[in-house]
Amino acid sequence: MPLVSIYTSNPVSNPSEILTDVTKLVAAELGKPESITMAKLELQSHLAFGGSTSEPAALFEIEGIELSDETALPLTEKLCRFAEDKLATPRNRVFVKLASIPRGMWGGNGKVY
Repeated sequence: MPLVSIYTSNPVSNPSEILTDVTKLVAAELGKPESITMAKLELQSHLAFGGSTSEPAALFEIEGIELSDETALPLTEKLCRFAEDKLATPRNRVFVKLASIPRGMWGGNGKVY
């Protein structure tokens, strides 16, 4: 049940494509089916990175049930590359926040996982 939230200060012309692509990327990296992966995109967020708002910045927040430490670095590397390629944001202005949710604290489809 991964949820990926993207906040970017840049406008994008293809939000549907970005959501589809990041869903595939996160699902593959976490070994989860795309069918249970959700993505959201917050466009033109007001982000300051290092006190500067004049350059683009992006934040990825990944939440999921019992995320593994082994996936943190590869996922972060791929999301930073994704930000460069799809969001026109340099990797040195990207943060990735990973949050592991305990079983029983994530629900959907009328049940708790």
